[in-house]
Amino acid sequence: MKAKNISEFSLSDEVRSMFSAFYEKFNQNEVFLIRVPARVNLLGTHIDHRGGWLNYVAVDKNFWIVGSKRKDTRVSAVNLDSAYKPFEFDIKNETPDSSFDWEIAIRNVKVEHSWANYIKCAFVYLQHKMPEKKIVGCNLVCWGNVPQGAGLSSSSTLVTGAMIAACHASGIELPLADLVEWAGRAEWFVGTRGGWGDHAAMVFCKKDTISHIRFYPFTVEYFPFFKNIRVIIANTLIEAKKSTEAKGIFNQRIACYEIGLEMLKKFNNSLPADIRFLRDINPEVLGSHDRIYDLLLSLPESATRENIYQALFESCEKLNILFQTHPDTGQYRIRDVVSYGIFECERSRICAEYLQKEDVYGFGKLMYVSHDGDRVVRYKNGIENPWEWHADDKTLLTLKEKVRKKIRGAEIHLQPGCYRCSRKELDFIVDCVKEIPGVYGAKLTGAGLGGCVVILADLSSTDKVVETLEKKYYIPMGLTTAIYVCNAADGALILEKYNVSV
Repeated sequence: MKAKNISEFSLSDEVRSMFSAFYEKFNQNEVFLIRVPARVNLLGTHIDHRGGWLNYVAVDKNFWIVGSKRKDTRVSAVNLDSAYKPFEFDIKNETPDSSFDWEIAIRNVKVEHSWANYIKCAFVYLQHKMPEKKIVGCNLVCWGNVPQGAGLSSSSTLVTGAMIAACHASGIELPLADLVEWAGRAEWFVGTRGGWGDHAAMVFCKKDTISHIRFYPFTVEYFPFFKNIRVIIANTLIEAKKSTEAKGIFNQRIACYEIGLEMLKKFNNSLPADIRFLRDINPEVLGSHDRIYDLLLSLPESATRENIYQALFESCEKLNILFQTHPDTGQYRIRDVVSYGIFECERSRICAEYLQKEDVYGFGKLMYVSHDGDRVVRYKNGIENPWEWHADDKTLLTLKEKVRKKIRGAEIHLQPGCYRCSRKELDFIVDCVKEIPGVYGAKLTGAGLGGCVVILADLSSTDKVVETLEKKYYIPMGLTTAIYVCNAADGALILEKYNVSV
């Protein structure tokens, strides 16, 4: 990442105070400054690792690092927020054996949920990938205003910022596509097995645009952000903690994806041999929607680990690795999860048509369907109602018949699937704002199990959204209002400043 001169930029008082803190702590005045923004994914949830398209904006909430390189391999870091304890580690003592693949090397690594490990993982991964090179340490002062546990990927801002710092200090100029992939893989160190879409958004997003991003191979397209529309982020204040339980749920869903794709390829000889990802199972490749419903019908609705081993006995080693990432909860909802993945990949693929036409109505409709795929309940007039959508035989056979009769509404991108990583609070906010004129779409953002709802609304409707949510959610819940009306911002920057004055 190319460095720019810091004197060209206007900095807040909080960021300027980081320079004083750095000088006081480390007695150095030659530093670099890194800014990494939070991100919001408008469409394409839970599918970055399935090869699906993602539709991101970076928002004006940031994580900052003031740093300098060291001559040794130690990293020393402090945070202006006293809630985060200072830490220090030696890169060479923490790096797993580079003769092993990263996932195997960290298989038995147990780390606590600490901000230190999100910094550490970037330096450790870089050294693991480049064993022939000495990755030098850094002195770091950090601070940010990205809400934690809100689904805005505050943890990935730390990892991305640390990866930029590690590369910069050691004089490593990675292609940006590699930098974001390495940051994403580095984050596996803390226990989750996600992709690197969030990290890509933090680096590649541009002001006043929607970034349409896909992996395998890495591709990014830019579309103008909708005119007179604002991104509103409503924080449920239910923290989406990456606890052991939450990590288990996220990793179990990913296992369902992997297992389901293996079963589809094994049980359906007519599938093209070059299908590698769930995104490849779409009407453009296979020729029809009803064929996709047939493929889903070939999957078990659910299965135990024993069932899965029996069905995929030739893939025992791969299954062992998958199963080690989460506890055994009994049943794997394979068909529900795979259906969501296929349907969401198709939604996020065809939405480019709406972006090209700046059709916020069509795009917003897909956002609502996407949220239904995560939903746990539905609210009507404030009353909670059961929400049930499952990829059972009856549902899929009915959709298949409607597609064959060319009945509109049965196409796969209009079906939610059933990933189920929402919470009642998220569903309540989505259903509240859906009734407000000038609101076009709303859905959870991030991995789920808490965090934020992202809302697309007319500029003229933002006050009504805030007023409605205060009245119906925050005040009754006894919570402080946590709503952010955001601008689409630029991606990460690294800036240089010398001779810091104190």
